[in-house]
Amino acid sequence: MDGILVLDIGSSSTRALVFDERANLIPGLLTRRSGQFRVMVDGTSEDDALQVYERVVGCIDEMQQLVTNRGITLRAAGISSYACSLVCLDKRGEPLTPVYTYADTRSASDARILRSVVDELQELQRTGCRIRANYVPPRIEWLHRIRPDLTMRTSQYASLSDYLALRLFGTERGGLSIWSWSGLINRTTHDWDDTWLTRLGITTEQLPALAHPNEWLGTLRPEFERRWPMLKSVPFLPAFGDGAVANIGSGCTDPQSVAVTIGTTAALRVVRSSQQSSLDVAGGEVLPLPQGLWCYQVDHARELIGGATTEGGNVFAWLRQTCKVPEPDELERAMALLPPDAQGIAVLPFFAGERSPGYSEHSRATIHGLTFDATPIVLARACLEAVAYRLGEVYSELKAMAEPGATLIASGGALLASPTWCQIVADVMDTTLRVCEEPEATARGVALLVLEKIGDISSVADLPARIGVTYQPDPQRHSAYLAAMSRQQHLYAQLMK
Repeated sequence: MDGILVLDIGSSSTRALVFDERANLIPGLLTRRSGQFRVMVDGTSEDDALQVYERVVGCIDEMQQLVTNRGITLRAAGISSYACSLVCLDKRGEPLTPVYTYADTRSASDARILRSVVDELQELQRTGCRIRANYVPPRIEWLHRIRPDLTMRTSQYASLSDYLALRLFGTERGGLSIWSWSGLINRTTHDWDDTWLTRLGITTEQLPALAHPNEWLGTLRPEFERRWPMLKSVPFLPAFGDGAVANIGSGCTDPQSVAVTIGTTAALRVVRSSQQSSLDVAGGEVLPLPQGLWCYQVDHARELIGGATTEGGNVFAWLRQTCKVPEPDELERAMALLPPDAQGIAVLPFFAGERSPGYSEHSRATIHGLTFDATPIVLARACLEAVAYRLGEVYSELKAMAEPGATLIASGGALLASPTWCQIVADVMDTTLRVCEEPEATARGVALLVLEKIGDISSVADLPARIGVTYQPDPQRHSAYLAAMSRQQHLYAQLMK
């Protein structure tokens, strides 16, 4: 049997998986090493590049034995990684800093200063990213401010996947997908944005060379080919951002479907061809990106447009820890019996600030309208509805980027664990919601892109994702939720003045 190797570098674990020629995970061919970010109350969110490297090596060591025992031949490989990471490397390619992750907010004040002198919405149109602490420009400004000695010694600003490529392949080829999440890539040229490089005082020599559309990372260094015979002469694609390949793996490969994911946090995303998104057919001008959304790249041919929220399954986790709600099965049954907007409670679920669509970084959660009749179950449903309303705000902007009548494809452990929440999302958005049953959608997306690149399939759409339960919206519930959303919007307007 032939196989495709996928390395999946996530926030809580690093994994190696092998898929067959139909992008199905081959049973028993998954290895895992756990890890976690270093998080502190000051906004610190860091990873350790050396430890991630050791986890990758450990996963491949174990996979070597599994693949050998099964007699599988690996034809090609790909990588996914959490996006918007930054690590400073010295001239030998050794890390000078931890890996600063997408969740690190210590550069928030630097982002505010940049926004005071740079037109943020203009930058959004050019790079697809706002000027926020989640992106690289404020982070480099922060490093210049707090560690000028370190930035003087920085030979290269790299992503985590760039560092791993340097260790394993001896190459500095950066993946467009990974770097498009940084805020440093020009949306039209698919190259480094000269305006930002000039403002930040960095050069292209301090950044990895970006891989061309048909370019591979190549093959492993000789010492690793000797260590892992299964990978001798096996080509690797440059790394992809995890959210981009999650869309592909869940079957959301074009504007006819929109991915809605609720895990710890939540997101709505649609894939469009880059040409379709960047040019207006009538006038040949750049298509404006709604200001509540962002735009990243799947690859050179496809864009990923969407919005992400800080709230999702973490709100449900807070409810369980704080509000004495019943166990999940009992809570699910009880919430399902409640009518929409049961007691008119308005919730702004910003326990960790707001991202899309308003980007109010310092907002905090608010619950308005509690009475003595409010039970933990009522509050729990109100919070789940509130998260759906925030996603509804994102969806109202994203619909213009999708085809009319596009289907919502649901994924994410928190959402799929609650049929009630799935129905709420369908009703809020007044759109059919279909559940993706692919257990490894992110890694599967990488496998599909590899299969497309090596010519085994003509398009990632050739192998549709498995779809399960379908939720149809109810017009009466939708009307009730529209009124509740209006009340939430009024509360937002009053508190975010």
